[in-house]
Amino acid sequence: MIWLALAAALVACGRLGGGEEAAPRGALQIRFEDKPDPEAFALVGQAVRDAPKGADGLWAAVAGLPRPERALAVNTGNGRKVVVALFAAPKGAADRIRLSNAAADALGIGDAPVEVKLTALRREAKIRTTRGRF
Repeated sequence: MIWLALAAALVACGRLGGGEEAAPRGALQIRFEDKPDPEAFALVGQAVRDAPKGADGLWAAVAGLPRPERALAVNTGNGRKVVVALFAAPKGAADRIRLSNAAADALGIGDAPVEVKLTALRREAKIRTTRGRF
């Protein structure tokens, strides 16, 4: 893990070895990819859109969520997908998934409840070097 932090620091400052010379283009590339992690959190349920003047952004709220997550929301009827911030619904909220209006629009959800699958996302670093070593 230390080498990952060091590599990220080198890329962030744009220098290798601390000198004035910029890193050669293509020598080191770090990308981050979101990977679904159903073991962290997964739920399939009926989703409804938020009130007409609800909070902005791409989010979903569910009952019983142990901690906030980033999640992939999929409309199981039409296959449309969107990444949302996932929050715990207030106590006493219905057992439905509540979607922000922007998330509901992205998934093609109108006024009627629709089945949606939520899966937690985890960000993974992908490191590639053209030199075969650091």
